[in-house]
Amino acid sequence: MSLIAKLAWRNIFRQKRRTILTILTMTGGFVLSSLAIGWMDGSYSGMILFFTNHRTGQIQIHRDGYLNDPSIYSTIDDYSSIGEQLEGMDDVRTWSPRIYAGALLASRDKNSPAGIFSNSAATSVIGIDPVLEQNATDFSTQVIEGEMLTVSEADSSLRAVGQMLLGKELAITLNVAVGDSLILFSQAADGSGADRRYIVTGIVSTGNSGLDRSTCYLTLADAQLLFALEGRVHELAVMTSSLGDVERTAEQIAAATDSLGLSTASWKVFAKEFYNGMKGDEVSLKIMLAIIIAVAALGVLNTILMMVLERRREFGVMKAIGTQPGSIVRMIVLEANIMGLVSVVLGAILSTIGLMILSKHGMILDPPLDYGGFTFREMVASITPACYWIPAVCIMITASVVSLIPAVKAAHTHAAKSMRKV
Repeated sequence: MSLIAKLAWRNIFRQKRRTILTILTMTGGFVLSSLAIGWMDGSYSGMILFFTNHRTGQIQIHRDGYLNDPSIYSTIDDYSSIGEQLEGMDDVRTWSPRIYAGALLASRDKNSPAGIFSNSAATSVIGIDPVLEQNATDFSTQVIEGEMLTVSEADSSLRAVGQMLLGKELAITLNVAVGDSLILFSQAADGSGADRRYIVTGIVSTGNSGLDRSTCYLTLADAQLLFALEGRVHELAVMTSSLGDVERTAEQIAAATDSLGLSTASWKVFAKEFYNGMKGDEVSLKIMLAIIIAVAALGVLNTILMMVLERRREFGVMKAIGTQPGSIVRMIVLEANIMGLVSVVLGAILSTIGLMILSKHGMILDPPLDYGGFTFREMVASITPACYWIPAVCIMITASVVSLIPAVKAAHTHAAKSMRKV
């Protein structure tokens, strides 16, 4: 160990109270930063997984231009063969085909005359494959009343009465419950009329009140027959093994389907509003982290500056015996870095304990958080490398930078003047 390093190490223990205060200040900054990062990563990951796993999927495949101009005519042909390709990709967990169309739903009260409808509402019709959708989004957990869609005669005959799931708020608007019937009016892709009587088999609550206010669900086969879209769909929703696989998997799918006139987009593209909202929140968090680091830096600067002022005679003696200014600067910066390193170790231990508690138990939100149209009732933290290396780098850089000003001041101490002062 060099002489400068020995002096720096000994100087740290000369004023134990001041050293402890400085270390606690930096440790507090580390812990607060680490917990904030873990909370952000865990909360946002939870939001993304809830949003994509229960509704959109992490990746979507459409006909080119569909996202910018959704049309009943922009379909994916031979989607089953594409699904087989998806199943052969390592990072694809599952996939689900969907049909989208607009329609008018009408219902009547039991006492109303035949043919007279008392309630009506414009609605978005979503055709889903009950089995594939269940595998992809666990859709049955969103059915709060009644039962999930099943295979029925309506899948093969326009004369049969169909099954329908209604969003919770839409059911209230139409004043219908499970077991009631209603009429759907629309237009098929071939220009013919698309109308059929349906029995409400279940009520759906997705957690998105806007979606539940305007959406009904049919079986995929029923929707294909009703809207003259046999063998075609508008969307393939793809679920990946993890969020980290999304971009790589999207590129792989795009390469495999590019020649078919299809476009592949990750959730960051087709859920741009949700993504931009999260990015905006990240900016707020970064500002908060900067404030935490700045407060810790000011505390360290104040402590080291006091230390330098109290040691003017010491620095005067060092200058008198020939110590170079650069050596004094290195000694003071090294002292700050040693305290910073100790703070990082202590902070990592305390942060791990806090993150483990928050990741296991989380926090119940009361009232619930409404974000991107979805309601979240619990948030949990996650333990990631960023929870440690970002605060560690910030603490070490802060310790080095804020110690430079006092160090330079100490290096320019006038030997004779400082030694004459009592």
